[in-house]
Amino acid sequence: ALNPAHYTRGWHATVSIGTLGCAAAAARLLGLDVAQTGHALSIAASHASGLKENFGSMTKPYHAGHAAMSGLRAAQLAREGLTASETALEGRQGYAAAFGASHPLDAALDGLGRRWQLLASGIAVKPYPSCALTHAAIDALIELRAAHALQPGQIAAIEVGVNRVVPDVLAHTKPGTALERKFSMQFCAAAAAAEGRVDLASFEDGEVRSPAVRDLMGRVTMVVDPSLPDGLEQHAWSRVTLRLADGRTLASPPRGAQGHPDTPLSAEALRAKFLACATRVLAPDEALGVAEQLEHLEDIPDLRALTSRLAGDLD
Repeated sequence: ALNPAHYTRGWHATVSIGTLGCAAAAARLLGLDVAQTGHALSIAASHASGLKENFGSMTKPYHAGHAAMSGLRAAQLAREGLTASETALEGRQGYAAAFGASHPLDAALDGLGRRWQLLASGIAVKPYPSCALTHAAIDALIELRAAHALQPGQIAAIEVGVNRVVPDVLAHTKPGTALERKFSMQFCAAAAAAEGRVDLASFEDGEVRSPAVRDLMGRVTMVVDPSLPDGLEQHAWSRVTLRLADGRTLASPPRGAQGHPDTPLSAEALRAKFLACATRVLAPDEALGVAEQLEHLEDIPDLRALTSRLAGDLD
């Protein structure tokens, strides 16, 4: 009912919509009744916010945590008796009207309890720690680099064709910080082509230390390609064209990124991603043990055996 117009207008759906999803999940887990669940959703509607203008800053990743915190708090408040308007979602001055619903809310309720959108769309796992809109280009450039044994000096120009929604998101053409680099096609494409990787280490330093990456960033152009598919789940597609110093042209056709339901990560790649992240806060043996538990989640009789290993100190 809200997207894609909601996202295009500047709202970050992870928090502006996700807060209500978190409230619904928390209400279910807390065993709220129908009335309490309605209040939880209405409370969450007043918590929901999140602006795309904060992409490339510390506040952007905070959005996900804020959605979880606000959704849980809304459910807890409803459980304790806090009430809210019964029409906070669909009322004339309610959530849908304020956030610019492009379709009637009734349409969003069609198939409720029968059609499970998560199963229909599938779950995407990000292979790279940058904006998902950079991932298809990263995949293509890593593959072209390997297939043709390319060195940075051989590349005269990189053109990345993207969907019309992408430039407003990947707005940092000359990123000044590591967080801005996550929303820079210029950096992500240059790193993929020059180094054959885009990983956590790519975003650790305040400045780009690699001379090859810095130089190549100036040769990356991002253009809107109207021929790319325009479906909501295809906004992250891109195409890549390389012009080499010797006059050759190499191209990767329009494609989505690995990690999406149609091209899922392998079990090995998923484990490698988890361990790369988890070993920053857990000992390697402990991280491996957690990975093994997660891979056999259905065999754990008591989830506290897992969550106790994941909870950190609050101070």
